Amino acid sequence: MTATRIEFHTVARALQFTHPVSQFGYRALASTAHGLHVLLIQSGIGPDKARKTTQQLLADGPWNLIISTGFAGDLKADSIGSVLIGHEVVFGQTAISPLSSTSQIIACHPDWINVALAMSGTRREPLKTGRFVSVDHVLTNSEDKHLLHAESGAVGVDMESAAIGEIAQENGFPFLIVRAISDGANENLPVDFNLFLTPSGWVSGVLHIMTTPKSWKGFFDLYRHSKQASRQLTNFFEEFFSSVSKMRISSTSLSRKF
Repeated sequence: MTATRIEFHTVARALQFTHPVSQFGYRALASTAHGLHVLLIQSGIGPDKARKTTQQLLADGPWNLIISTGFAGDLKADSIGSVLIGHEVVFGQTAISPLSSTSQIIACHPDWINVALAMSGTRREPLKTGRFVSVDHVLTNSEDKHLLHAESGAVGVDMESAAIGEIAQENGFPFLIVRAISDGANENLPVDFNLFLTPSGWVSGVLHIMTTPKSWKGFFDLYRHSKQASRQLTNFFEEFFSSVSKMRISSTSLSRKF
């Protein structure tokens, strides 16, 4: 499950013999290549959309693995394009108070973590694993990222994984996080992307971009970083789906429906 169009197409490039399907009005592709039944869905940005999509998906039938994938913000000075495998995820709150003492910890399935970490691919560095934290807004400056890392110990941040994992856990389905870093821990985003999360904010966001030439280089850098993260994530899933199809999979822990 992805949030944005570019993330959706990143994973779609790793799938063979895809065809569009009707899935609750969301952009979705299905593939039965490698003997696997894979359904790729674009939920939209943010925890509320991710939670709703996951609830609808799991109410529609049994699935053996739910994957939260796409891009992530780096919290631990890893390289742009690094693929991170989550071992758990927690809900964050705000930049001022990122976590509470009662924050729910949602574990990823250990068997699937091991399968994911076994992928070597063409990456220049090994896959890394760690905690993720999900927040309800885009972190636009490095100070907030460093604060969130100090509070949570997380290696990556996104907006959807905790909501997806929460619903998967409630329904007893294995859950996995696979995300590639598109913006660094020491990097400020060129604009407040939270403006684009609501229809009314789009005008302000576009005007800011048009009237702030110094932000254009930041957009070009972010574009390059997103392309790099996209390539690495596509490479990962090409290897992942091919490898899983060749495994002798047990009926209790690993499966063929995604």
